[in-house]
This record gives sequence, structure tokens and C-alpha cells, in this order.
Amino acid sequence: MRSRSRIYASPVLWGLLLGAAVGVAMGACSTTPRPVPGEADMRKQEIQDLWMQIRDWRVGHNWSAEPAIRTFGASVPELRKCKAPREPSTETCQDICTLRDAICDNAQDICRIAGQLEGDAWADEKCKSAKASCKEATQKCCQCTAAEQPGSEAPADRGRPPA
Repeated sequence: MRSRSRIYASPVLWGLLLGAAVGVAMGACSTTPRPVPGEADMRKQEIQDLWMQIRDWRVGHNWSAEPAIRTFGASVPELRKCKAPREPSTETCQDICTLRDAICDNAQDICRIAGQLEGDAWADEKCKSAKASCKEATQKCCQCTAAEQPGSEAPADRGRPPA
């Protein structure tokens, strides 16, 4: 008859195996995402693409390529509101307000990504620039829709079409 041999693991080996299993399980449950190599670069490229769209839209509407950068503590949704909101009724104002919406949407995405890059000075600057563009586009939209209203006080440049 053939004898069966059993392999017995020593208590030390069992301890090592159990410790390794617990370590793997704890690592899988970790709440802190591990940075993927190159992920920050991909996020920065996304910011750059969105920011360049804003810049192209500005230039395409004969605005300066970059806004005067100021610090806005307000969130993008707050920056895109008119004090006296009105729906645009002319095609010119509809175009300006649609541009405002596109610029502010990009600004919101830029600032969200910049927040994910925690403390990245370049990303924070792009967020500030995008917010400034959102604020400027909102002012142009609000001025345009206010000038459309009968009996409203028109801006000084009412005789010219809004830029």
C-alpha cells in the first residue's frame, strides 16, 4: 500500500499567510485613491483644452483673448446669474447668453478638476481665469437682456450691437 504523506504548515507559515491576506484586504478597502501615473497630466490637459475653448470663443466674439484676472470667491453658478434675470428675446442676446452658458459650463468643469488636483497653482490660475471669463460673459448677457426691455435704462453703448 502506498502511504499518503501530509504536509503540515508550521504556525509561523500560517501567520505569514494570514497576515498577507489581511494586508491585501485592507489595501483593497482603502478610501484614498492611489494616483495613477500620468493621471494628473491627463487632468491638466483636460483643463487646458477647456480653457482654450473659452479663449477661442472670446477671440471669436472680438473680446480680448484673456479676461482681467481677479479673484472671485463666488462659485460659478453664482457668477452666471444676472441681478434681474430676463430671458433674451433678440437673436443677438440669445447668442451672447448661449456663449455665457458655454463659457460658464467650461469654467465649472475647469474649477472642479482644479479642485481634484489639490493645490496645483497652474490649475488654480486656470480656474480663476475661467471664472473671470464667466463673470465677463454674464455681464454682457445681463446688459444685453436689460437693454432689450422697453423703458429700461440702456447701457451707454446701446446704439452699437453688443460684442
